[in-house]
Amino acid sequence: MASAQQNGGAMSTNAEYFERWENSGPKLIEEVMPLEEAQKLRSTSQNETPPWETYQTGQNDPALDAAIAEYAQRVSDAKASSQTQEELCRQQEAADTQSREYRWLDEGEYKKESERIGRVMHHVTFLNTLREAGVKCWYRTHPQEGKITLVVQRGDLKPEVGCWVQIGYAPELSVMRFDEHGIPTTEKYRGWRTATLQLILKGLLTEEQSDKYFGLAPTTRAFARYNRTLQQFRNQGGRLSK
Repeated sequence: MASAQQNGGAMSTNAEYFERWENSGPKLIEEVMPLEEAQKLRSTSQNETPPWETYQTGQNDPALDAAIAEYAQRVSDAKASSQTQEELCRQQEAADTQSREYRWLDEGEYKKESERIGRVMHHVTFLNTLREAGVKCWYRTHPQEGKITLVVQRGDLKPEVGCWVQIGYAPELSVMRFDEHGIPTTEKYRGWRTATLQLILKGLLTEEQSDKYFGLAPTTRAFARYNRTLQQFRNQGGRLSK
């Protein structure tokens, strides 16, 4: 009560507060202009001419007009000069050269998809074969479509993710996607040999188990990296290189 009097008078009533709140709100559009004009602003359905035919009738900003005119002078449909084309080719070659250090595989090796198909296997057959080999494993859902997560348990230890497996029939080796520089990006198809290799490198499957129950991998050029990786792993005493 004292603070209200110090501010210059008696306290406001509820009615005065309500009136003040109403007056401070935005005015209805019908109160500041005729109803017919308000309806035209709300919808274009009552206009005889659609807005996409009349939007140019208004006055543009002179600065905007000048900017548009200046940009139009710089745009050309003319064919690039030979010097420009040569520069683009030079930059492309330079980018390809710089990207070679990031290529972990020859693009031609993966582009021959027919050589990588090998023996096709269904993900159910793959799981059953792992179980026959003595691996305690099962599937659970994967967040991405077309994939399923393989879970493996070592003895009484906590289950862990072995790898992801392609749902349905899968080729023997993975088929990759490559970017414009020939760098591998993602797997187009996950090969079941890729899955066994990951399990071997993680110590969830032995190379002997893989050879016995899945068969020896071919020694063709397409399988060169697979066999080379296993050999390096074997030479290092079953450890991943640092």
